[in-house]
Amino acid sequence: MSATKDPRTWHWTRETYHHAVEMGLFGETPRLELIRGEIYLKMPMNRPHATAVSKTEKVIVSAFGDGYYILSQLPIGLSTDGEPEPDLAVVAGEPDDYPEHPTEQDVLLVMEISDSTLAFDQGLKSEVYAEAGIAEYWILDINARTLEVRREPHGKTYRSTHLYDDTQSASPLAKPGAPISVAALLPK
Repeated sequence: MSATKDPRTWHWTRETYHHAVEMGLFGETPRLELIRGEIYLKMPMNRPHATAVSKTEKVIVSAFGDGYYILSQLPIGLSTDGEPEPDLAVVAGEPDDYPEHPTEQDVLLVMEISDSTLAFDQGLKSEVYAEAGIAEYWILDINARTLEVRREPHGKTYRSTHLYDDTQSASPLAKPGAPISVAALLPK
């Protein structure tokens, strides 16, 4: 009797992933993201999520002001064969400063807005962003009406986590003088 083997998986590099997208392998408008060499199908966006993304983008643009580029659901390149598409990311400069996707070295703040993917955002996404050395990771939990702020990446974790409710404000590390009201980010 022969030993059974687990099926092998295909590890995607950022280059092979881009080539497959360009060839149309995933259809016309894929809602995918590459994380640690694996392709994840993104969840459809419901109305509360869409509202929170729009409101948060407006608040973050206002808080950071000129000299910062706010990416909304756009890829960031990670050296760990990843290209996640966070709901929002903040980098210094302007869009034309980045002929390629901004990378982990460029990102000042990354943010996920969660209504149905909280465990994924607190688990794998947090690990990936910490591993990449992204200084600050925010998770807006629409259902609990809270903002989880993670800082001080160390390995696959963040050493500091603070939870803000919808009566509080949080200030980004890159803009400490710009408090952001949690309530202003949430749908009514």
